[in-house]
Amino acid sequence: MGNYGIPYMGSKDSLIQKIGHLFPAAENFYDLFGGGFSVSHFMLLHKSEKYNRFFYNEIKADIVRLVSDAIAGKYNYDVFKPKWISREDFERNKTNCAYTRCIWSFGNNQKSYLFSAENETNKKSLHNAVVFNEFDSLAEDLLKITSFPGHLSIRGRRLMCRSIVCDRKGELEQLERLERLERLQQLQQLERLERLQQLQQLERLERLQQLEQLEQLEQLERLELSSKSYESITILPRSVVYCDPPYKGTAGYIDSFDHDIFWDWVRNQSEPVFVSEYNAPKDIRVLAAFNHKKSLSGLGSSTGSVEKLYINAAAESILAESKIIAAQPVLR
Repeated sequence: MGNYGIPYMGSKDSLIQKIGHLFPAAENFYDLFGGGFSVSHFMLLHKSEKYNRFFYNEIKADIVRLVSDAIAGKYNYDVFKPKWISREDFERNKTNCAYTRCIWSFGNNQKSYLFSAENETNKKSLHNAVVFNEFDSLAEDLLKITSFPGHLSIRGRRLMCRSIVCDRKGELEQLERLERLERLQQLQQLERLERLQQLQQLERLERLQQLEQLEQLEQLERLELSSKSYESITILPRSVVYCDPPYKGTAGYIDSFDHDIFWDWVRNQSEPVFVSEYNAPKDIRVLAAFNHKKSLSGLGSSTGSVEKLYINAAAESILAESKIIAAQPVLR
């Protein structure tokens, strides 16, 4: 499964391949609550033959700029060497800088810093080693080398770093015959290394790099980006509209969101509307339901949920005509 869009809390990256084939063909495709661009990214890459124009909208203008900059190649490692963002940098800049807020936040929650206080020093040391090939004593101690081979790219250095850590873990698993004290000392080192196994901010930056592939596509000329409230977008005739609004009863990205007004808007649309949510008013039909596991970044665990894809009357009519509903019964 590919990675689509930017790292973003609530991203549809893991569901879009299941959802995308349910959208009927039309002149235009609207992604009204575009967030991290995963849906638009997938549709441009894999469903471009079904639509002539694509509209990505996200109310936060700096998120739209981040997506646009990524497509334009700003975050390509050949030209972009990401400096370390400290906890103080994050708190100072997160409000006005989408790059800082998304890439350097825990679980991409856009609120709290990516690393714990106890890990920040180690992470910074490895970051500077991988990005700039600058080793301090801590990086040398952790990786047991003094520099990376000069020919390696940033990605190559990151992968080498992970390989070193994994090899170290394998060695420690074979220390069963050591004296207890020695084993405890080694396991303490292992605990430190496991906390460093993933250079998370660099993995997230690689997601930004992937958007650059769109720069070379003819489909990009058919993409329009905007940062407006959903109800202010003019929906053209012969369109399909997808909405992934802040879920009711969960942490959202907008300070306030009126779900009742939103569902009234969905009901009143003459074009087919598809909505991702956990729950909806009883008169709104369910097209599909998906068991969805959400990873808890940094915790090594996940939670389960059932996400549903709701449709308005216009969508139900078109799906019935195209016989998609015959293969995917509408749930009541």
